[in-house]
Amino acid sequence: MNTPPARIDAYLAEIAAGLHGPRRRRARILAELRDGLDQAVADQITAGLPAERAASVAIARFGTPAAVADAFAAELTIGYARQTLGWFVATGPLVGIWWLLLLHPRPWGLTALVAAIPAIPLVAAGLATTATTFAATGRLMRWLPEAGAGRAVVAVLAVAGLAITGDLTILAVYLGSDAPTPPLGLVAVAASLIRIGFSSITIRRAAALRRRTATPDRSTVGRNARR
Repeated sequence: MNTPPARIDAYLAEIAAGLHGPRRRRARILAELRDGLDQAVADQITAGLPAERAASVAIARFGTPAAVADAFAAELTIGYARQTLGWFVATGPLVGIWWLLLLHPRPWGLTALVAAIPAIPLVAAGLATTATTFAATGRLMRWLPEAGAGRAVVAVLAVAGLAITGDLTILAVYLGSDAPTPPLGLVAVAASLIRIGFSSITIRRAAALRRRTATPDRSTVGRNARR
């Protein structure tokens, strides 16, 4: 027969397998759940139940592992969306700077810039989508319509799609031209190919998360862990 700590460890391991999102958020959720379970077991033991029975009652009150994981799905999905969108914003300039140095227009100007780098409007659309999602899922949500987990994932899909389209556009323009291929060109091409690969992985993962968040929450469990 398992000891109460071993039973709780096994229970939490099953929950962990159903949590999908940023690693730090998953760790925090599991720590909260453990604290709640430990307190619930202690309360039951104080009430006179033996340790094994106390663990069983505490686990039963929290719910099945699948139901507990579902209760945190929206929170984790929004965390994933914010983290991923932040990655696109942070790496965008790192990719764009190589193309700007390679295809820099003369003279400088918005029209010349868009003509040289036609992906600029896509970058602007991605930044607008990211900014709106961050505002609607952060501290500004009290004044803005809250973006649910589903909308946050849609934003990730949109930005990843824009990134792929933008990189493919600039690659097609560059590779279809008669411009020479200096070392800087190889760096720019490699940077875009890396981001295309990451964006493709992101689309697959975000689509899977969207399917999970589209499933109605089967339980209201998880409240005990938040108290």
